[in-house]
Amino acid sequence: MKTHKPQILLVEDNPADANLVEEAIAEAQLECGLSIVRDGLAALEFIDRLDADPDHPRPDIVLLDLNLPKIGGEEVLRRVRANAWCGTAKVLIVSSSDAPADRERAMLLGASDYFRKPSNLDQFMELGPRIRAVLEGEPPNPASEQPGGAPR
Repeated sequence: MKTHKPQILLVEDNPADANLVEEAIAEAQLECGLSIVRDGLAALEFIDRLDADPDHPRPDIVLLDLNLPKIGGEEVLRRVRANAWCGTAKVLIVSSSDAPADRERAMLLGASDYFRKPSNLDQFMELGPRIRAVLEGEPPNPASEQPGGAPR
């Protein structure tokens, strides 16, 4: 029996952060397809292609930076939620923002969880298990806004 290989859409404008996300996925040994787009406009074009092409990979999870060029992450999140093909996808915000208002707004717009980008590599690697948890439907970690999952 063939199992479904999860599809991940990474929306990240910083190439170094995108590489770290790829490394975290590999370290967590997540067997998945990965599509990367570098700005909000490219993310919306990706979403629009889902309507036009039934063979286009549909994301099971969107890893979304909030601070994107061209079109911001909040607008991308709104469009993901409004799209018939990816409206049920999990959305994990991966942002450098530590502002509680950003986290609250993202969750109100339908984000599944929020991961603040840490400056420490080991803490960034915790993103892999976090992606697995979101894919498996585990509830968000209340301490998740802090790197390493530990409250300050």
